[in-house]
Amino acid sequence: RQNRLRKRVQRKVRLWNYKFINKKMDQSLAVLFALIAMILWGFEEFFLKEAIAGIKSITTYIINTLTGVVVDLAIVFYLFDFGISKISGFDLFLVVATTLFAFLGYFSFYKALEKQKLSLISSLDESWIVVSVLIALLFFGEKLGMVHVGAIVAVLVGAFLISAVRLSHFSHLKFIKGSGYELLAALFIGFTIPIEKVLVTNVGEANTLFYLTLFVIPVVFLAKALMKQKWIKPSWKMTRVSVLSGITDSSAFIFYLFAIKSADISVISPIVASSVVVTVILARIFLGEKMTTRQITGASIILAGVFVLSYTFGF
Repeated sequence: RQNRLRKRVQRKVRLWNYKFINKKMDQSLAVLFALIAMILWGFEEFFLKEAIAGIKSITTYIINTLTGVVVDLAIVFYLFDFGISKISGFDLFLVVATTLFAFLGYFSFYKALEKQKLSLISSLDESWIVVSVLIALLFFGEKLGMVHVGAIVAVLVGAFLISAVRLSHFSHLKFIKGSGYELLAALFIGFTIPIEKVLVTNVGEANTLFYLTLFVIPVVFLAKALMKQKWIKPSWKMTRVSVLSGITDSSAFIFYLFAIKSADISVISPIVASSVVVTVILARIFLGEKMTTRQITGASIILAGVFVLSYTFGF
């Protein structure tokens, strides 16, 4: 009887060890996926800047988005086809709202990249999390502590240090080119993320990815009709760079989804938010961009604030 009891305990210990190791492996894999997403999103913004410099925003947006549509649909039907179902009512409204806000945000980001260095715009772009946090407070009943207030202030101060040209004469204060477009980008993306989060909770990742992909197609051509910019026939090099930006963006989002399946968003979000570091390094090496000491300080303060907010709120 003692031998049977000992063997039973040993089996339970082995099973517990197996589950514990498996959980640790899942979390390690999730962190790896998050790191891959971070790197891919860093490259995506680098490719965007390269493409926009040659063929402007509207052409880049169309090629980038249509490439993303192909990649997303392929992934949906290959991995998630069992999860696609009909949606209507409020969820359909959320899809439309998310699509429109995302378009306005990303296109404003593209316009900002037309006018300013990638490293500066990429750093400023992290400010969208402040808008998302404020929406979470107003509409989702989340609470704000002193640490969060400090993080929000840090992001705003960092954004000011990057975008302000003259700090000594506040009466003649000027901001860098593209900062207005980037403000709009941060505002619209800040609205997009919480709505997208609600949509994923309501209908799942597969339906969210599928319906957002479908609704973005008419928005692409509507944008072409409404925008004053003309279509610029891209060279093969510019087409390839635009396609690469679409592929890296979609791939990064898929790795992000895989990551949050196996680990807490509070662990994954700060890693993904660090993509700006990859972007700044690429801009320095390949585009020869330089940031002043004040701008580097501002970018570092923004990154610190984003870390705190993304860890706490899971954006």
